[in-house]
Amino acid sequence: MSLKKNISGGALDVPLLDRVVADGETAEVPDFQPAHNPDSKPGDPDYLAITWPENRWADADPPKAKASAKADATDGKAS
Repeated sequence: MSLKKNISGGALDVPLLDRVVADGETAEVPDFQPAHNPDSKPGDPDYLAITWPENRWADADPPKAKASAKADATDGKAS
């Protein structure tokens, strides 16, 4: 699975996800079609990678983890 951002300028109906992805929205999308053989390599007939059109989708950065509470200044130090 990959994160892709809709950069098309409008909402996109994505039947594979069974929903509409709004403009600017990031969605988790599959990298391969359901019938893909995970042991296959590019060029094999059962290597079924999905190509997300670059004029509609861009790779999205994973969400940044929220900063946890700042550690106490003495955390991890011997007393």
